[in-house]
This record gives sequence, structure tokens and C-alpha cells, in this order.
Amino acid sequence: MGRFCGYKQSRGGSGTRVAGIVLMIVGLLLFLIFVPKWVWTSALGIICISVGFLLWRFGE
Repeated sequence: MGRFCGYKQSRGGSGTRVAGIVLMIVGLLLFLIFVPKWVWTSALGIICISVGFLLWRFGE
């Protein structure tokens, strides 16, 4: 259905998708492990999750 709406799915950029998934997993682990201990590491986890999602969603 995407081809009718003008959406073009690129086949390239699988490396950025993998990097995005890895960043989301690392960010989730940082967030889960360090939330009770240090605020800055939980903030780093949230940033990793956000950047990973952006790479996964919009990476080409």
C-alpha cells in the first residue's frame, strides 16, 4: 500500500537500523540498571533510546 501513497522504502541503510536497535537495547539496559543509583546514567539511557529510535525509524 505504501507505493500508492508515495512512500518509498529504501533497501539501503540496514546498518543504521541495526545501530538504532543496538542503541535502544543499550539505552534500555542503562535505564533499567542505573535508575535507582544515578540520575545522569538514566538520562544517558533515555538519550540512547531516543537516538536509537530515530536512527531505526528514519535511517537510510
